[in-house]
Amino acid sequence: MRFMILVKASRSSEAGGKPTEKLLSEQVTYHEELAEADILQDAAGLKSSSHGWRIRYVGDERTVVEGPFMDSNDLIAGYTIIRVASRDEAMEWSKRYPKPSLEDGDAEIEVREFFELEDFVQGPAVARFREIGALDLIANDVAQGRPDLASATAPNGTVTILFTDIEGSTQITESLGDLEWMNLLREHNELVREQVARHSGFEVKSQGDGFMLAFPSAREALKCAIDIQRALGRRNSDDLRVRIGLHTGEPVRDADDFYGKAVNLAARIAAEARGSEILVSSLVRELTESAGEFTFGGPTDAELKGLSGMYRLSTVRWQE
Repeated sequence: MRFMILVKASRSSEAGGKPTEKLLSEQVTYHEELAEADILQDAAGLKSSSHGWRIRYVGDERTVVEGPFMDSNDLIAGYTIIRVASRDEAMEWSKRYPKPSLEDGDAEIEVREFFELEDFVQGPAVARFREIGALDLIANDVAQGRPDLASATAPNGTVTILFTDIEGSTQITESLGDLEWMNLLREHNELVREQVARHSGFEVKSQGDGFMLAFPSAREALKCAIDIQRALGRRNSDDLRVRIGLHTGEPVRDADDFYGKAVNLAARIAAEARGSEILVSSLVRELTESAGEFTFGGPTDAELKGLSGMYRLSTVRWQE
């Protein structure tokens, strides 16, 4: 279950006031606790409404209305998104939210639950939303706070991008229930992050049931993928099957963001993989095969959604 904690705007925030060091410290402590509990999805502050606009619909016409909107009592100054197992858990976390007001007076936050696709009538429109998929959301949304990714780039400018995705996560949630699913997801996240740290990788983004990771070395990226699958295989259950895809390229890096075709290709390769499978591009295979450290299955040519042409992909044999 996902909830958004909405921070209401105040006179000071609408006037362009900035939070004090004390308020910032309280906020970062709270969000560190959310991150430590592995429930933080996103958080951001919003500039005053003088920097924004509204679109007004009258019949078929659309009119732009420039801010500020001083007449409204429902302006938002910031938000935090959390994923928890129950409404009660969200309630407890929201009650711990530090008072957000820049003034000494009263303040207010509001908490709203997200709709999930399962809440809607399961028709063609919902099916199209499902086709977008979690991997696309990760690939298109890599602006969440994270460490400097400059070290994830090899001296020649290349980066190996690794995507993970839990196969059948919706069905697992329905089978286990929200609480058990969240426990399973936390176990998965801890396992993946442990292997990423061991192999000098970087967590670019985690969202829902998948990760986007970056490595300066294709060899270390592939070793990380193998160790993730082996760690999962050592569990006393087969309820967690993860598909992994890798590609090496020269993604565009803007500050701490990676994007471009190399990222999209890695995401599409992961989407092509089956549960408990590692699938790599021809370039990853070429960069890592000569050392004899890895064993690959026969290459196959595949069409990848949203990308033109055929792509040669290979499985990696990871079983001990």
